[in-house]
Amino acid sequence: MTLEELKESCGTSSFVEMELSDMIKELGEDQVKTILSTFSCPLNKDVENFLKEKAILFSKRDFSKTTLVYWVSGDKNIKELVGYYTVAEKVIQLDQNVLTSKERRKLHGHGTYHPETRTYFLPAPLIAQLGKNYSNGNDTLISGTDLLQLAMEKIKLIKNIIGGRFVYLECEDVAKLVDFYTENNFKCFGKRELDADETDIRGTYLLQLFTIL
Repeated sequence: MTLEELKESCGTSSFVEMELSDMIKELGEDQVKTILSTFSCPLNKDVENFLKEKAILFSKRDFSKTTLVYWVSGDKNIKELVGYYTVAEKVIQLDQNVLTSKERRKLHGHGTYHPETRTYFLPAPLIAQLGKNYSNGNDTLISGTDLLQLAMEKIKLIKNIIGGRFVYLECEDVAKLVDFYTENNFKCFGKRELDADETDIRGTYLLQLFTIL
């Protein structure tokens, strides 16, 4: 049975999100590592390796928080890991000349402006990782837009508590990726040189993009 036939036969499916930190408490670290070992993302090894090698440590140290996304069949009998996202809090630097007058008005009061460099510094949630699970074709059970939307909804819940308007992320300078995020209302504002330990990323830098909630 193909995945399309599976989706049709199971009726209305849904996505269920599970916090990695909660899973560690409930299942134990060893069992969670076994679950994470099934994740595969051949299109982006950095996404795969982060989940398998860093996500647990970063979660335990509160550097970032990872959420696993499962596809659940309508009859609740089938559950498949389809992707994950990781969110962290960072401070970003925005040059004034990349912002429209409307964006600058929305930014007012949410950060610090440095007139000598004509740049803004502001805290903003970072979507640090976002990836689909290609094991057994599970990537076909969720779209990239759906996965991004789940991450954005989580951030909105956070911002409803602490405030703020901006969200940002980083991606490789690949046309397909840039087009995807642009279509989802993100805008490029700069680039960042890779750190020494970022060895699974193509190129020497990452593009930085932001959106306004």
